[in-house]
Amino acid sequence: MTNLGRTGASALALLALAGCDGLSMLHGFPEPKIAVQGALPIDMPYRAGKGGVVILSGRVDGRADIDFILDTGAPVTVLIDGIQTAALGFDTTKARPLGPADDPASPVGVIQPGMTVAFGNVTLFGLSAAVLPEKSLACPEKYQSVGFAGVIGADLFRRFVVEVDPVAARVRLHDPAGWRMPDGAVAAPIRFDNGHPFINAKVTLPSGATLDLPLHMDTGMNAALALVVGSHPALVMPVDGEVTRACYVGGIRDVRTGPPVAVAIGGAQFAQVRPGYSPKGDGPAVQQGGAVGSGLLSLRRYAIDYPRKRLVFLPTSNK
Repeated sequence: MTNLGRTGASALALLALAGCDGLSMLHGFPEPKIAVQGALPIDMPYRAGKGGVVILSGRVDGRADIDFILDTGAPVTVLIDGIQTAALGFDTTKARPLGPADDPASPVGVIQPGMTVAFGNVTLFGLSAAVLPEKSLACPEKYQSVGFAGVIGADLFRRFVVEVDPVAARVRLHDPAGWRMPDGAVAAPIRFDNGHPFINAKVTLPSGATLDLPLHMDTGMNAALALVVGSHPALVMPVDGEVTRACYVGGIRDVRTGPPVAVAIGGAQFAQVRPGYSPKGDGPAVQQGGAVGSGLLSLRRYAIDYPRKRLVFLPTSNK
């Protein structure tokens, strides 16, 4: 779920398609096979989008090079049927809702099984994806401006420890059996609910109140922190602050920027974080308690240890 630019257009809300009714259907996807050429760890260069969003180039079915946003908030792979994917010949004439109609992150699309996606030396076979017609998106021009046509999430993540190095602009896939937390690293547990990852964070408001909040961990969201008014008694809409538009696949909402807060996740501390506030019920179902995105996570080198269900903030040095 990605906020795009000053307009607040949230491109990756399409990942929330697996949040509710849609996920019960998508959970029936067969497990893709993964082939790795060479020894782990494997480095994959990436292009950083606004807010530190990770954009990887993958070759789909050997026919088209597609830019994918790497998103922990996406339990399944998503592709947009548009100009960048024209060579794949998708047929979305029978697209249907893939989630509840009242969720702005619920897309309209079709399920495409048996796909192959190669990210350098890592290839996924037998991959099922949700394919969304570009014309069905609420703000297609915002997606086009970022230059991506797909989203890859747990399909790629779940077999590895996935390190994101914002300084080197590299994603590193580690073998979980041999990977250990380095000295100086700190970790926070991840809880999974219907395929979506959640972490607990302490958010200190300007008033001095510190709140314990369960937040959706969404690396596809380029904003740093999303807070939902009413999800905690102390969370109220700021009186002042810029109002921007968040554009999801199924709708648009207003977000008001609030004064800086401090955020602690595990042993990692983040100061002067600017949150965006929205009314309860306006955003995706999976974000009704709030969310933390790449706008915050990309301030540190971090790893998502799916097998051990933890988020690890790493020392600056790779050594």
